[in-house]
Amino acid sequence: MTNSKSTFSRRSFLKSGTTVATAALATPALVQQALASSGEMTLMDWSDYWPDDMLAKFTAETGIKVNYIGIGSNEELINKMKASNGAGADLLGPTNNRSL
Repeated sequence: MTNSKSTFSRRSFLKSGTTVATAALATPALVQQALASSGEMTLMDWSDYWPDDMLAKFTAETGIKVNYIGIGSNEELINKMKASNGAGADLLGPTNNRSL
């Protein structure tokens, strides 16, 4: 059996860990700043998933207006995203269609 020395040093490990930790801590602040700058977001999800009163409560608590686009099928979701070149929504609802 040969004894091979790892090329991943303690210094590399600490440097990588620091980078990952910094990115993880900065991400929520960046997202909050981006949403706060526009004051609104577009949500595309299945029709009737988000009651109007829930969206109103979210807006009241965060100050972010939600533009809700209801969809009825995976095909409709795909067509809307293609029509907008992927820029039609900030947040999409999940689907069980693995081809997406």
